[in-house]
Amino acid sequence: MSMIEKAYAKINLSLDVHEKYDDEYHNIDTIMIPIELHDSLQMEILKDSRDDFVTCDNFALEVEKYNLCHKMLDLLREKWGFTERFRIHIHKNIFLQAGLGGGSADAAAVLRGVIKLLKLSKTDAEIIEIAKEIGSDVPWSLYNRPALVKGHGEEIEILDTKSLSKNFILVIKPNVGIPTHKIFVHMDEMGYKPVGNIDKVKEAYLNDDVDAIEENMFNILEKPAIDLMPVIQEIKDDLKNEGLRCVMMTGSGSCVYGFSKNLKLLKKLQKKYEKNGLATEITWIKR
Repeated sequence: MSMIEKAYAKINLSLDVHEKYDDEYHNIDTIMIPIELHDSLQMEILKDSRDDFVTCDNFALEVEKYNLCHKMLDLLREKWGFTERFRIHIHKNIFLQAGLGGGSADAAAVLRGVIKLLKLSKTDAEIIEIAKEIGSDVPWSLYNRPALVKGHGEEIEILDTKSLSKNFILVIKPNVGIPTHKIFVHMDEMGYKPVGNIDKVKEAYLNDDVDAIEENMFNILEKPAIDLMPVIQEIKDDLKNEGLRCVMMTGSGSCVYGFSKNLKLLKKLQKKYEKNGLATEITWIKR
């Protein structure tokens, strides 16, 4: 039996990072929104195999020694005690080292796929407990719905609304990505300073108030990321000058996004950036 599981990218409308836990992971406070950009994972159970096989059509991911899909399979087998092995092929569309949560989305898709293929009966609490061990974005990626996410990613408040649904989203990735751990290390070196109020962003999003979202949205990782990669600020400034709304870096970067109802404008900007060698995508909030 073979199945396809989709793994959706995300953008952050706000992102705050607080004190570290004893395990050295940071406490996060973020609003994450799923977008239509996604990877597709083809999964099947292997018969008479001692190994899992995870392949990808993006060579940059495939050459990584140990990706999150392998880690998820090993963790599930350790925790839940099954012996089956799997073949997984990832059709990669989400940019790497971009802040779009592609690795977390793929890991969550593997978790969902294993449960379906093996017909396992697990509670939400059991599933989230596994997911958060892989990364703080993974629990949210199981659901792919707008949400306020806290802690290690296990505290999820779904925000059911059609806010911003009339907008298209232009996502732009500079030529170089930024490893997540490098951004967090640099943030710690620069010192933590609160930069926004996430409750105001939540209220603005629930009210579909673009002006208030734009005024209050924030990403505490932007400053350290821009310090390491000034081109992020250049892209932000250009998109704002072109009239895009809610322009911000997503996650730990290096992708920048902006909203507009003018699809013609976004296509023009897409051509301009792609001519300069940058990766781009026009997408929208997942419905």
